[in-house]
Amino acid sequence: MVKLSGKLLAACLAGMLLLPSGLHAAGASQTTIYVDGKPLKTAVSMQNDRQLVPVAFFRSVKASVGWSAKYRSAVVSKNGVTIGFPSGKRFADYAAGQSGQWQRDYLMTKTMNAGGSVYVPLAYTARKLGLAVRYDAGSKTTSISTSGVNKLHTQSAAETAVSLGAVSQEDLKWLYRITEAEAGGESYKGKTAVAASILNRVKSPEWPKTIKDTIFQVTKFNGVSYYQYSPVLDKRIYEVTPSRETKQAVQAALDGEDPSKGAIVFYNPDKTDNKWVRTKDVTVVIGNHVFAK
Repeated sequence: MVKLSGKLLAACLAGMLLLPSGLHAAGASQTTIYVDGKPLKTAVSMQNDRQLVPVAFFRSVKASVGWSAKYRSAVVSKNGVTIGFPSGKRFADYAAGQSGQWQRDYLMTKTMNAGGSVYVPLAYTARKLGLAVRYDAGSKTTSISTSGVNKLHTQSAAETAVSLGAVSQEDLKWLYRITEAEAGGESYKGKTAVAASILNRVKSPEWPKTIKDTIFQVTKFNGVSYYQYSPVLDKRIYEVTPSRETKQAVQAALDGEDPSKGAIVFYNPDKTDNKWVRTKDVTVVIGNHVFAK
C-alpha cells in the first residue's frame, strides 16, 4: 500500500489520456447490461467465468475514465473512489478521497488491452465505485443501479436473489467462514459451489431468510439436535481464517455464479452417514463434495 498525496493524485488524474470506446477485443461478444433499468449494449469478454467490459463502459454511469501513461493503468473514478487497473496484471489499486493510502485487491481476472480498449472486471469495478450489481443466471443478464441500492432490472427468480448490497457485514463474515471451513481444501469452483448452495437455501421459503440464520440453524427431531453444517457443530467455523481465494469465491457466488447447479445441500460421501441428504437428487460432483437438491 502506498500513501499518495492529494496533489499527486490530482496530477495523476489530470494526466490521464482519454480512452476510446469503439473497438473491442477479438473473441469478445456483445451483451446487454441494464443500468438503472436502461438496456445498454457493450462488448464483453470472459475470464474465469467473469465478465470484463471496456473500461469506457463506465462513462455510462458518469464515472471519469482515462489512462495513466506513467503507471500503464486504466483509471476509473466516481463517488470519491479512484481505481487503477495496471495493464496485464491481476490486481487493482484503489484509493478513497483526495488523499490517504492506496490499497490493493487481487483479482481472478487480468486487465487486458485488446482492439484499442482496456477490459476490466464489470462486477468488481461497479461495486468498488459504490454501485449495486446483480446477475440473473436465468436470463444471463447483469443489472447495475447507480443509486447503490437494489433498484435493478430483474426477471423471474432474480427478484429474490441475494446481492452484495443486501448482505450485511455480519452475514458476509459468516459466509466467508463457513465456506472456508467446509471447502478450504477444495478448488475455487468447489468453494464457489458451497457458497452458492448456502445462498440457494436463503432464497428458498423452506429455510431461514438470512445467511447467518441459515448457517447456524439447528433443528430437533426425537430429542436430537441436527446441525446444518458440521463446522458449526465442531466449532471449526470460529477457528478458520478465510483465504483470499475463498473470499473471491464467495463474491462470485454473490454475483450469481452457481457451479452447484441450484443445490441446497452438499456432502462428502466418505464422511457423512446422513441418510436424508442421500435422498436428494444429485446436481453435480465437484472435488470431494456431492451437491444435490
